[in-house]
Amino acid sequence: MEPQAKGTQDLPPTQWERMSWLVEQLRGGRCPGRNELARKLEVDVRTVQRLITFLRDRLGAPIVYDAQAKGYRLTETTWFLPRVSLTEGELFSLLVARQAMALYRGTPVEQSLDRVFRKVAGKLVDRISVHPELGNRNVLSFAPTPVLPINEAVWNALLSAARSRQRVRIRYRSQRSRTTADRLVNPYHILNMQGDWYLFAHDQRHGKVCQFQLHRIESATLLSETFTPDPDFHPETLVSQTFGSFGDAGQPVTLRLQVRGEIAALMADRIYHPMQQVIPLADGFELSFPISAAGDRPFFHVLPWILGMGREVTVLAPPALQALIRSELAAMQTACLPDA
Repeated sequence: MEPQAKGTQDLPPTQWERMSWLVEQLRGGRCPGRNELARKLEVDVRTVQRLITFLRDRLGAPIVYDAQAKGYRLTETTWFLPRVSLTEGELFSLLVARQAMALYRGTPVEQSLDRVFRKVAGKLVDRISVHPELGNRNVLSFAPTPVLPINEAVWNALLSAARSRQRVRIRYRSQRSRTTADRLVNPYHILNMQGDWYLFAHDQRHGKVCQFQLHRIESATLLSETFTPDPDFHPETLVSQTFGSFGDAGQPVTLRLQVRGEIAALMADRIYHPMQQVIPLADGFELSFPISAAGDRPFFHVLPWILGMGREVTVLAPPALQALIRSELAAMQTACLPDA
């Protein structure tokens, strides 16, 4: 074989180095036979045959035996040996990501990620030695929120429809009305919020973009009609206005809260919105970020969150939310304290 790098001459070549050298020989246009390859690799003929079989059957190398030249050659000289080189830190990150797949257990995403990991593992030809603590679940683990299962046929149909701009007939089970009905929709975007998946699509019946929970879609049928998305719909805007499990791509309003006391201490180091602004105050802080005010129940997604903070939060804006909270508190006093 060719000399190794300086300082490594006394080390035996690895199987990877042997395969790399063998591929380079075949790429050069020559047709070396097994005896010649064995002599240059300083191995027996059976080892050469195993290397060729592994390259061809496991790594997809286009190696054929040329009977006329009595040797082997590549039918595609542009083929290169796939290689994945990982540092210990990169491998640790890969193991962390493997555990993070638990966040998507029960969804088609889990199956796709698993296939990706298997492909990466298939490229790691050499054995890898790592510190045993890297794979120790006592060192690092995840406690994911349970994910609602999604019908794989629905998932695939909606992804295809969003890519090809095809209209879809979905069978949707409404959470509010508790009824199941067919809806004609133009799928715009699929978004994961707090672990669960949502479809944003133009609903023909309502004449606007609506949010659908994917696990409530019982079936999805691709139709022959295509559509042109609303040019004013932008996924980036949708993500920037997402709060909790509700998103909207309409014109946002700015939510401003003043938080005090123990609640302020608990909330101080948390991020509630990707565009939030925090202003420190003597007894807490002021928090602001854009939210949606669209729909027939505006602010319903932030109302429980604000009420849950009790007297230690003051709503500074918008005025419509202030009015809604006053109305809700009055209704709560009547419903929860009927004798008050």
